Amino acid sequence: MEEAANKGEIKTFSVPFASREIKENVVINTTHKSRSSKQQIIKQAFAFHSQGKISKAAKYYKQFINQGFEDAIVFSNYGVIMKDLGKLKEAKLLLQKAIEVKPDFASAYSNLGLVLKELGKVEKAEICLQKSVTLEPDDGNTHFNLGIILKELNKLQEAELSLRRVIKLKPDFATAYSNLGTILSNLGKSQEAELSYREAIKIQPDYAEAYYNLGNILRDHGKLKEAELCYRKAIEIKPDYAEGYANLGSILEELGQLEEAIKYLEKAVKFGPEKEIAFISLAHRLCYEKKYELALKYLSQNKSNSCQILYLGCLLSLDREQEFNEKFEDLSKKRVCNANIGGIVEHANIIYKKKYDSPFCNEAIKYILIDKINEESFSQNHLNELISYTQNSKTRIRAQGILKGGVQTSGNLFSLDFPFVNSIKKALEEKIELYKNKFKDSGQGFIKNWPVDYELRSWMINMKSGGFLAPHNHEYGWITGSFYLHLPKHSNSKNGGNLAFSYQGPRYPKKEKDFNLTIQKIETRDICIFPSSLFHHTIPFKSSEERICFVFDLIQKCES
Repeated sequence: MEEAANKGEIKTFSVPFASREIKENVVINTTHKSRSSKQQIIKQAFAFHSQGKISKAAKYYKQFINQGFEDAIVFSNYGVIMKDLGKLKEAKLLLQKAIEVKPDFASAYSNLGLVLKELGKVEKAEICLQKSVTLEPDDGNTHFNLGIILKELNKLQEAELSLRRVIKLKPDFATAYSNLGTILSNLGKSQEAELSYREAIKIQPDYAEAYYNLGNILRDHGKLKEAELCYRKAIEIKPDYAEGYANLGSILEELGQLEEAIKYLEKAVKFGPEKEIAFISLAHRLCYEKKYELALKYLSQNKSNSCQILYLGCLLSLDREQEFNEKFEDLSKKRVCNANIGGIVEHANIIYKKKYDSPFCNEAIKYILIDKINEESFSQNHLNELISYTQNSKTRIRAQGILKGGVQTSGNLFSLDFPFVNSIKKALEEKIELYKNKFKDSGQGFIKNWPVDYELRSWMINMKSGGFLAPHNHEYGWITGSFYLHLPKHSNSKNGGNLAFSYQGPRYPKKEKDFNLTIQKIETRDICIFPSSLFHHTIPFKSSEERICFVFDLIQKCES
């Protein structure tokens, strides 16, 4: 089973809009020393504001308010200025005052919603923006900001409707198309998402983020060369686009262009020193090439938990026991829970004869589940269609160094809207729930910290006679599973084609230790689920028939 590619972050871009109630007025000079009139102050404030002289406008708005005058537009405009200056609490009070003076003031509700969003009060922000669109239903900007709020609240269907209203009102609004693409992608409507991103690019050809997001969709669809072109276009438009370089490097890895991949991953690190995905992608590539010292050099520049766990793995690869102990002690205090540290700890326990406590899973071999997916859950017709899909000459494949005598599909099969894909996903989700319930009282970190927000990624592996997968684990995953669509009836030995588990990481020193190899016999329609930290490989087989397997990972979603 193979490591899924790092999926680049899909961004949304909330666009703050200037207050629409700034009025064009003639500038009146009030040089006399007597108290300025209400009308004179307002006219001067509006004039400065319309000319972009914000500090002078703010001075007059403040003077107006300090003299005890009340005007909804003044309160609202001054509130917008305070927001832009980062004085959110003052902005909130001013906008609330504008609404108190004028309860049907749509723009004030809209601007207050944006302030509340920045204050982290997202539910209250939604209420304000909903009120604004009720009062002024044809304002595309407010519908847009409401859509972004709804997405943040994970109300994706409502967010989709809001963005579609924006596009109806403002059909040339490229950012709305791009954000709609993000929402559609999260709803599993990847083909519609692709069209939405393409429309954003059609309207705004220099839209780097839209190219990047389109590349992510194409990558999930297994269209690696097209995704590569999108990432190249994104970094051409935006030469310091760290995520673009990181994903381009990962795509080139999948295409087998390893030297060029490293070049772009190094650029990702250069332009995104705060982006852990850039360091992780580069460090993974360097570790595969056993360049551990260089990987340590890069990983030392990023202090994120994931990077420091990779650093721990490099220390284990170099057999630096004392440094390993010091780093593990530091990480264990943080109780960081991911599959990578789980695999590292299991191996280190054996070669260093220690009892390191894994925050992810101790003795992961105990948490293997073997079950069946019967025809009632996944019909034979759908199973045959899934096999036919992978055997189709047009099916896209990716380079895979650990796979011998076989092919692996590219992209994420769950991004495809086929009945047989939807059917297998539903069947797998039932087994995942079964797995979680079976081990609910285990006390293991991966069960106690089960991701609230996760995604499933999947691919197929077809092996011919002599084929096998070399030892590996899925350090980016949470749990990993394999569903066996077809297994050869005859082999060279009783274990040919079976699945083997152990605590031995292939990049770590062995020191002639016993790593508890466990071979699991598997049959057609078996499903095997286990912690992603667990190292595993397959036993070579000889047969005239193919070994066909559907593999998936449950992956914790990163915060965007």
